[in-house]
Amino acid sequence: MMQKFLLQHITQLVLVIFCVATLSFLLVRISPGDPATIMLKANGVPASDEAIYALKSELGLTNSIGIQYIEWLQQIFTGQWGESFVSEKPVISELFARLPATLELAFAGLVIMLLVTLVLGISTAVYENGVVDKIGRVLALLGSAIPTFWLGFLFMYLFSVHFGWLPSMGRNNWEHLILPATTLGLSLGTVYARVLRMQMLEMLQQPFVKASRARGISKNRVLIFQVLKHALLPIVTMIGTSFAYMLGGSIIVETIFSWPGLGRYVIESINMRDYPVIQGYVVFAAIIFVVIHILVDFIYLLIDPRLKVQ
Repeated sequence: MMQKFLLQHITQLVLVIFCVATLSFLLVRISPGDPATIMLKANGVPASDEAIYALKSELGLTNSIGIQYIEWLQQIFTGQWGESFVSEKPVISELFARLPATLELAFAGLVIMLLVTLVLGISTAVYENGVVDKIGRVLALLGSAIPTFWLGFLFMYLFSVHFGWLPSMGRNNWEHLILPATTLGLSLGTVYARVLRMQMLEMLQQPFVKASRARGISKNRVLIFQVLKHALLPIVTMIGTSFAYMLGGSIIVETIFSWPGLGRYVIESINMRDYPVIQGYVVFAAIIFVVIHILVDFIYLLIDPRLKVQ
């Protein structure tokens, strides 16, 4: 069973990489802006026709689209993702150099997201229609309605500019992590809290809950080991997708707080039309998404024994 499981997902991974590599190659080629012209202007060099052609030849952009595409596929499946037009360093090393910052932010954001989801979701479900439920639902609605970029600027103004409690930019110590991680995890956590509340309320009405209580099992034990376990199944997929998004680089949050991760790096690369970096980032993010979803499927097998039987 496990061999079949792995074989299916590895096949899916290869197909996804091929499709994403093809789409990323085509999209950057048809997007407006010429990397040679932008690089010359950025370095203060007159963008004459001769200079543009010479730089394009150096970057390999004078070859036909077909040749460039074949070279790109060869690079992807041999682990050599080309070199950045700007830094002239291997793309894969540039991505891995910025991955620790993104990992740090992603895990911190995940912790905050899980705390908000569990605390808000469980409390509003247990105290349905009570004061806690009403306050929790208002908080969840506000958190899910406020755009991430606006929430980031709000936190920056309140805690950095107005009160001066926390730094707003950079990555020097743990204090620099608080605002971007909270911005990243809070909005997602409030959305999932509403889903968890609905799932738990539905589970609380199931016959197995009444049967467990009739057998003398405590309410807290039923809530944690039966109701919460079943209610978490749809949440696992949502959290896995969000964590993959975080690992791929939270572009908005990293840009707002000048966090030196993958998201901010790809924005800089897009501005410079750095084709190899843009293409490599898209493929890298796709691999992360697929791997995370494989792990989510495996967690599903652990949570729900019925899937093992199937």
